[in-house]
Amino acid sequence: MRRRDLVAGIGSLGVLAGAGSVVRYGPPSIGDDAEVDGESEDDEDEDEEWPIEVETIEARGSEEGTLTVPSEDVMVLMFFVNGCGNCQVQAGRLADARAELEDAHGDDVRFLSLTYDSEEQIPPDELREWWETHGGNGFLSYEASRPMQEYAAVGYPVTIVIDPDGEEHWRETGTTSGREIAAEVESVLEATADETDEGETEDPPDEGAADDEAEDSADDETETDGDDANESDVDTDGSDRDTA
Repeated sequence: MRRRDLVAGIGSLGVLAGAGSVVRYGPPSIGDDAEVDGESEDDEDEDEEWPIEVETIEARGSEEGTLTVPSEDVMVLMFFVNGCGNCQVQAGRLADARAELEDAHGDDVRFLSLTYDSEEQIPPDELREWWETHGGNGFLSYEASRPMQEYAAVGYPVTIVIDPDGEEHWRETGTTSGREIAAEVESVLEATADETDEGETEDPPDEGAADDEAEDSADDETETDGDDANESDVDTDGSDRDTA
């Protein structure tokens, strides 16, 4: 699933650990008005582009530019704020998972961390310093709003693994080990590879081969008719000689 109803209540340990940051920054903004100019938010969402394009900044493992969510690769998303202690820990855990997967899968996996902080709250230079201080390594963006709404990411840190179609396969609120993240990514990579193999196995019928087969069948019938005609002539000639 991509967008689903927001999780009711905030009960997990990871979210409680980020409660101090909620006080500082307030909860992530979902949007206050249910309708704008007579159109519901759901109607507006249908008009928004998919996949989502976010701007990334230059940082360790990241470069200035744009990235789509989802992308053509399996993606690991992390939603965070810089004042959250668990977010500081999780930034390094994602880097551990990336390092574990890099040798086997290279660029087949993308790690994107999105902060709820604005550039006014933490300027890019300070965010880059925060990122490196806490071991971050991967794409980094300020544009958390739309992906957060799409995947109902409540609290922080929230880590989500999605496939190239944007389907969510796993999420964790709070901290988790790099090994667990890597294992979840591996399972999605395997599932994606299996789907690709199945698609390649189911080849469409070869119309050219079918036409050749039809022509061969027609030729066989023609030869059979000719043989029958020859046999008939022989029998007739023999009968005539016997009569004579």
